[in-house]
Amino acid sequence: MTIDMLMGLLPVVFMLHEFEEIIMLKPWLAKNGPELERRFPAVAARVLPLYGSLSTSAFTFAVLEEFLILTALTYAAIAFGLHDLWAGLLVAFLFHLLVHVGQTILWRGYCPFIVTSLLALPYCLYALSALARSGVISPGTTAIWSVAATVLVYLNLWLALRLARRFEAWIGSTFATLR
Repeated sequence: MTIDMLMGLLPVVFMLHEFEEIIMLKPWLAKNGPELERRFPAVAARVLPLYGSLSTSAFTFAVLEEFLILTALTYAAIAFGLHDLWAGLLVAFLFHLLVHVGQTILWRGYCPFIVTSLLALPYCLYALSALARSGVISPGTTAIWSVAATVLVYLNLWLALRLARRFEAWIGSTFATLR
């Protein structure tokens, strides 16, 4: 498999991970919201208003926004040989997956992202290793892109959720008469 092909798989792996969240988040929150509030009140105070109030359609809209940006950046990185930039995106995604692993350990049970996090981790580690072995990335530049990408991913998450809330309002007003 070429480096470009390996890089091109990132949007696919990202979406496989996001599908678990799209499918499982609402039912998991419905079942575990009260327990989340009891065990982790500070987390619940931030998570439940953000995610619990969104419909699956609105949450999927946020994921779509993230997917489009990741796909555009991935294919720009392939087209222009921006391997360090792409490796930074990969490290940001890897960090995201590791956060999910930590969340699951703290929860001590299934969380609606752990199965695909565990499945995506080997791809991330292999891809990063393959890029390093091929010599197309440098540790310093990749580290800088990794920090920048991680910050941008979390800022974009805020934007994506804000857009999702607007989308939710638009759905409510546009399709309210159909109910």
